[in-house]
Amino acid sequence: MRPINTSKTSKARDPLQKTASRVLGAATDALDLAARNLDNARRIAKFLRGRMEIEVRESDVYISSYPRSGTTLTQWVLYLLTQDEQPDPTHLTEVSPWFERSLAIGELRASDLERFPSPRIFKSHLPREWLPDGARYIYVERDGLDVLLSYFHFYRDYLGFVGSIDDFHRRFIEGRLQYGSWFDHVAGWRARASDPDVLIVRYEELVSDRKASIQRFIEFLGWDCDEHVVDRAVIESSFEAMKKRESVFDHATALLLERGVSPESFLRAGESGRGAGVLTDAQAREIRERSSTGRRLAIRGLPAFLQ
Repeated sequence: MRPINTSKTSKARDPLQKTASRVLGAATDALDLAARNLDNARRIAKFLRGRMEIEVRESDVYISSYPRSGTTLTQWVLYLLTQDEQPDPTHLTEVSPWFERSLAIGELRASDLERFPSPRIFKSHLPREWLPDGARYIYVERDGLDVLLSYFHFYRDYLGFVGSIDDFHRRFIEGRLQYGSWFDHVAGWRARASDPDVLIVRYEELVSDRKASIQRFIEFLGWDCDEHVVDRAVIESSFEAMKKRESVFDHATALLLERGVSPESFLRAGESGRGAGVLTDAQAREIRERSSTGRRLAIRGLPAFLQ
């Protein structure tokens, strides 16, 4: 038997294999994109349906912020003001749902939100334009340098980011993050600062003088709170007190435990001014200059907010 010349066969087959590999690779990418788009469409549809069906109460409160800006602290303060001497919930979302996420992933429907007693307190990261009308809205704004640093650690601890702080700074500047641009988010809410149903608070003031900030909340919302309730809210909303209840606030606790990841980093330091000590002078100046100039208001597509 004459030996088969495999070299010619292999050479003839290589171009076909490469072509097939490219075609299959392109098909896989297209299917992945289609799956993501379908998932986004489902989330958008569920959210929009819930937003249209919810019956807004005048006593409803929506707390919004860009991520890592103090939403959880504000939620907890308002919960303490409305639930005097009540035991801690297993998780804060049990008593103060994350509005858009709960609807988008199908965890709750508008009908489910009816069972929550007034005043209902919702967490959100949405721009004002995507929230229902007829309620009260508290927006928490934090210094951009500290937001960047906190979000950087969140990305590393929770989302598998392995880049440097320099890499993340560029992402932050360009808005290539979950929930889009911090600059656009803040600018959109600042434009509503004169609305009578909107209160904008600084995270730095909430941390440095919680009692005065809590009094602002009470006045804005028209609540009647006894002095001992206010004092308890001040004490129990300290960083040290909240750190002892870490699992009550970490929205990813269950998922992280399934993956074997410790959730003990959701509340990091709660301090102000750390970002300026980590970023270079040029990086800090770029954020300061961009946040102080007028910006074109933009609403990023809903998928960015329905994570």
